[in-house]
Amino acid sequence: MHREIGSNFWIDRYKSLPEEEIILDYLGIPIKDVAFLSTGRSAISYVLEHIESKTRNLVALLPQFTCYTVIEPFLAAGYEVYYYEVNKQLECNITDLQKSVERYGPSVILFHGYFGFNTLSNLKDVVANIRDNGVVVIEDVTQTLYSEFEHLCADYYIASLRKWGPLPDGGFAISAEDTFKSKPQEIDIALQEAKLQALHAKHLYMTEHCGEKTHFLELFRKAEAILSGQQGYYAISDFSRKVQANLDLVFLRKRRRANFETLLQATSDISVLESVFYTLPEQVTPLFFPVYIIGSDRRSAQDFLAKHDIYCPVIWPKPRYCENVVSETVDWIYDHILAIPCDQRYGNDDMERVGDALVSLQKQI
Repeated sequence: MHREIGSNFWIDRYKSLPEEEIILDYLGIPIKDVAFLSTGRSAISYVLEHIESKTRNLVALLPQFTCYTVIEPFLAAGYEVYYYEVNKQLECNITDLQKSVERYGPSVILFHGYFGFNTLSNLKDVVANIRDNGVVVIEDVTQTLYSEFEHLCADYYIASLRKWGPLPDGGFAISAEDTFKSKPQEIDIALQEAKLQALHAKHLYMTEHCGEKTHFLELFRKAEAILSGQQGYYAISDFSRKVQANLDLVFLRKRRRANFETLLQATSDISVLESVFYTLPEQVTPLFFPVYIIGSDRRSAQDFLAKHDIYCPVIWPKPRYCENVVSETVDWIYDHILAIPCDQRYGNDDMERVGDALVSLQKQI
């Protein structure tokens, strides 16, 4: 049986980890204050509550290509949400952004980069002008967390930490210029325990061939149900804090970049795929190897790869809130994008196996 590639991370919950503090200085952004929370979505809610007295209205502008977990905190806080366009390279359409700012008069605008790439590089002057006009700017750095390029000059930065490693929970909110009034201290014990059970069950399955796959999948489903129903703010768990503080970022960056390069080379002649990014700039640490499935039905492509024990998520399915409000281009992105795993769990042999499976996919069509 092939070792599976993709899907949830795993970890030995009983592994001893030294007590360390999470350091975020590598981000290269001004940090006046930071709050570590249980999730990225709660970090957004936390920032929105913090700026409540500063905003002139409850109108927000978000990218058309985004996750429902980015949108829902704004809706829960009472915001009217509008959207600006991105192109197939996942860069902001500046003209559409400026028109949307004029049309809707938002008090908050959220930006986020995609898959580790500097897709916001064309916005520096635009964002400076937006902030000069009293609009609060939030940058979601979840997908660019370990890339080494310059981030936007924003008022606040938020992120989910668990997209990059085996953390049961974890996120943060950073204020560039002011301090947060209070920070959550309570940990969501139920969420931490449910996630740790799932992470450890997969660890046993992957490293010791112990247990059934259906067992850890059910544990992950139960943990996600707890997460979806979470109310209020919780602090990052102690276990996640330790894992995050002890991540080997040098190895993480090196391995992900090498894997991305291998996939880039392996897919260069596969006509059913279109790479979202055709080069890997030096400062980029990729989250996935994203492609557009253009010569096949995406669901069929996913199923074919799953038969080879390669699990490629759709990042993201189109949120129901975005129905009939996105451009044709963004609609196309939602329908065709697929994220191929290239993370630090895997080496060159694994990536060559993925490449071989993608070649086989083309032959099936």
